[in-house]
Parts: sequence; structure tokens; C-alpha cells
Amino acid sequence: MRNLLIISLAAATLLGACKTSEANYREAYEKAIAGREADSAVDSTIYGKVRQQKTVRTVDMPDGGTAEIRAQHVRATDGTGITTDKMLQYNVVTGGFKQLFNAKSLRQRLINAGYPSAFIAETAEPYYYVIIGTYPDLDQAKTAVTAFNNSEAASIKTTTPFILEKPKR
Repeated sequence: MRNLLIISLAAATLLGACKTSEANYREAYEKAIAGREADSAVDSTIYGKVRQQKTVRTVDMPDGGTAEIRAQHVRATDGTGITTDKMLQYNVVTGGFKQLFNAKSLRQRLINAGYPSAFIAETAEPYYYVIIGTYPDLDQAKTAVTAFNNSEAASIKTTTPFILEKPKR
């Protein structure tokens, strides 16, 4: 009986020590903030310079909404559906990833959902964009964004589609 009492008290003490406290949350929060600050150190590297070259603007869409247009230097990722010289001025992006595996996964899901021309483009960093189509003019790209948003495939997207524009040289 005495052993049972000792075991019960030890178990209660150990279980009480496992509780999450405000101090634990504060420590995790501070680690996350420190990680963000470490990421901002990238701005002084070549990758930061590439990021700073990106420009963003907003355009009105035919359906009354707006779409973001980002001008950024990218190249087609080898073996993912297209070559860089075949990329036109405006490209409709439906997802972006740091890992090529994740980009390839989304590309395959989009192909299965009726976007056979989906391909992947990458920045110098590299950061991988999954693109459903490449177009010579902005109106065609806007139409593609609207059609994508109204399709069943929109349910598998990871971000709101935007238009990636080749920067002027």
C-alpha cells in the first residue's frame, strides 16, 4: 500500500512538471523571432540583392478584383516541362516553394487536374515557382488567373495565383 502511495505521488509530480507554461511559450516565441532576424541577414548576401530586384504592382482584373504582378528574373527548371527560351512575358504562378520536391508535387497535381502545360521556374536563390501557363500579353494572363480561380484545380493551390513578368532588361 505504501509503495502504491509513493508511486502515485511520483507520477503526479512528473505529470505536473510536463505542463506547458507561459515561460515555455515565451522561450519558443523568442527563438522564432531570433530565427526571423537571422533570415534577414540574407538581405546582405547575393540572394538578398536578387530579392531586392523584384518589383511588385497590382492590376485590375476583368472580374472586378485585382491581381499581383511580380517582375523577377527566373529560369525554367531543367526537366520540368519547358525551357527558359520558351517562357513568354507573363506567367501565371499558382505556388512557390523552397524545396523542388514540393514544387514537383504541386506541378503533378495540376497536370492531373487539367493543366498539362504546368512547369516549374526558379530564381537564383533557388526558389521554385509552379506555373500553369505562359502568355505573350497581360490580358491573356489575367484571363488565365480568372479561369484558374474559377476551376476545381484552385482547391489544390498553395497561394493566390499571381502573374510573374519577365523584367525589362
